[in-house]
Amino acid sequence: MRKGFQIATLALGIFSMQVQAQTNINLKLNHTFEGAYFQYGTVYPFDGTTVEFSRVQYYLSGFELTHDGGQTITLPDTYILASGNVSDYTLGQENITALEGFSFDLGIDSIRNGMGTSNWPAGHPLAPQLPSMDWSWPDGYFFWTIDGEVDSDNDGIPDQNFQLHGMGNHLLTEVDPFSSLNVTGNEINMELFVEISDWLRDIKLSTVGIAHNGGNENKKVGENTNTYGVFTLNSELGLSNELPHQSSIYADYTVPYAPTIYYDIQEKEPLNIAVFNSLGVAVLSAENQPASGNFFIRKELPDGVYLITFTNKYGTDKFRFVVKN
Repeated sequence: MRKGFQIATLALGIFSMQVQAQTNINLKLNHTFEGAYFQYGTVYPFDGTTVEFSRVQYYLSGFELTHDGGQTITLPDTYILASGNVSDYTLGQENITALEGFSFDLGIDSIRNGMGTSNWPAGHPLAPQLPSMDWSWPDGYFFWTIDGEVDSDNDGIPDQNFQLHGMGNHLLTEVDPFSSLNVTGNEINMELFVEISDWLRDIKLSTVGIAHNGGNENKKVGENTNTYGVFTLNSELGLSNELPHQSSIYADYTVPYAPTIYYDIQEKEPLNIAVFNSLGVAVLSAENQPASGNFFIRKELPDGVYLITFTNKYGTDKFRFVVKN
C-alpha cells in the first residue's frame, strides 16, 4: 500500500512539474505606416499621393517555435486574425524555457482554406466574421483585406476606393523566419513591427478598384511581404518598447445601417462599452471588453447620430457615429 502511495505521489509530482513548466506564448504586432503608428482615419502621404485606410486585417498560421537547444514545436491549430488597430494576441501555453526562433505563414493552409467557416465555433478566427473574411465555400478565405481610399486628383484628399482581398492557396506566403533569439521568462512575448505600407509597394492604388481575387495586385502583396520585410523583429524581443500614441476610434461604414467601430484605447485596461442615442438612452452595451478591437453594431437602430463610449478606470473616450438605413 505504501509503495502504491509513493508511486502515485511521484506521478503527481511529475505532473505538477509539467504544469509548472507551461509558458504563456504571446504575439505582439506593432502596426506602422511609413514608420508612424498606424491609425484608422489618418491620411498618410504615400507614393507621391495620399491614402487613408478603413480596414486592414490578415490571417497568420503555421506557427513553429524553436526552443531549448534547437527543439521545435509546431502549432498546427493556431490561427490569428490580426487587425491593424489591435496589437496583442495569444498563442497559448507550451513547455518552453528559452525561445530561440520562430516562423509563421501569411494566410491559411490549403486544408483549412477549403473547409469553410461553418466548421468553426463562434469566436474562432476561422468562424464567420463581420466584416466578412471569406468568399464563401469552396472559394476560401481572404488571406488579407486592405481597404481604403487614395487621392486620385492630386488635391491631397483621398477620394477613390480600393480593396485588396487576397484569396487562393497560391497566395499562402512563408514569412522569412526569425532566429538567433534567447527569450526567457514566465511569459514569452514575440514582438514584431508590421509595416503596412510595404505591402503596397509597386501597386498603383488608383487603378486597383475592387480586387477580391488572387490576381496580380494581390500576388504583389504576398511577394512584398518578404521582398520589403513587412514583418521585422524588435531589437529587444520580449522587452516592451511601446510606440507612443493616443486612443484612436474609427467607424467603418461599409454597412451603413450597421457600422463597425474600430478602437484602440491608450490605457490597456478592460473596457465597458456603451452606445447611446440622441436622447441619451443606452441602446447597446458590453462589459469587460479588450482595450483594442472591433465593436459591431449588431442591433438594428433607427437612423440618427449615436454616441459610443469606452470606459475604464482611467476615464471615458467618446466617439460619435451615424446610422443610415
